[in-house]
Amino acid sequence: METRMDAAAYETVGDEDEYERRLREGSAPNLLPMHLQLIELQAQEIARCMDARARVSHDLLFGGFTALRLQGVPLPRTLPKYGETVSGDDLCVLATRRNTRTRLRGARYYHMNIPLQIVEPMPGVRCVSVVCAWFMLARFLSLEELVTLGDCLLMRNVVHKRVTIEDFDVFVTRMERLGKLHALGRKRAPRGVKKARRAIALLCANMESPQEARLSLELRKRGLPEPVANLSIMLDDGTVVRGDLVFVEAGVICEYDGAHHLNQLERDRIRRAKIECSGWRYVQVTRVDMATPDARAWMARRVAYALEERTGVRYMTDDVIPLEAIADQALRAPLPGWDCVA
Repeated sequence: METRMDAAAYETVGDEDEYERRLREGSAPNLLPMHLQLIELQAQEIARCMDARARVSHDLLFGGFTALRLQGVPLPRTLPKYGETVSGDDLCVLATRRNTRTRLRGARYYHMNIPLQIVEPMPGVRCVSVVCAWFMLARFLSLEELVTLGDCLLMRNVVHKRVTIEDFDVFVTRMERLGKLHALGRKRAPRGVKKARRAIALLCANMESPQEARLSLELRKRGLPEPVANLSIMLDDGTVVRGDLVFVEAGVICEYDGAHHLNQLERDRIRRAKIECSGWRYVQVTRVDMATPDARAWMARRVAYALEERTGVRYMTDDVIPLEAIADQALRAPLPGWDCVA
């Protein structure tokens, strides 16, 4: 069975990633591994925040995207209607009280009437924790981007202090109770709390990049079974590799190759050959495959065909299942062990 692809499906539209922006500007793509890129961006943001603090007579508390940059977190894509309001270059500063602002060039002030978790990534530079910043941004992000951001915070190789899914659950439960108890003068729970609860149901603790997380969510939206993220696999020659997204029972590995793979093409070819010689079906995905809705549809068909080839099960990938429906189904599922209770 041969699938023919329409080249028009790969015309890039919509969100422009860092790779595309550099090409458009005539700059060389940044081929450093993501971890090193984040350390570089963190250092730049710390310098900006220290400069801002030196221009005022009091301490500043940073939140939102600024808090994420200060802690070396990959940034999500905001909903279009919020645009530069949230994700612009201005520093996000939290005001201590409503209607309390300080004139500070290059900064936007916000007030959040919730208990804040505060950390200090550098002496003299204070910001909210990554989980607190994640929750603050819930109302400005789609559910997919909120899950993607959460998966990035859960990655193993992170710059910030590591967190767990339980940390997200504890924080959101606390926010839910604010409305019920009318704490801090609130009449209802903070905005975004329902979306945050849904996002927790979809979080995965083993992702290694934002695009891996987006790819996994895209496959789930297309009705494919949930893969295991970054599973260690023993090959026939005794070497151990980690597959990005692994369908264990089908013997299929789906991997996302970002821009930094351009520096290791030969090594990647050898690795793929070993995986396939060990009996695994390999599906490669690149940024082009995720660029547009049509491209994502073709990509999902490729993965579905690989699964069908191995299992005989046909998956219809034309319809997209809303993530909200997938999350709600996960939230309704009984907790492990409940069926054992007398």
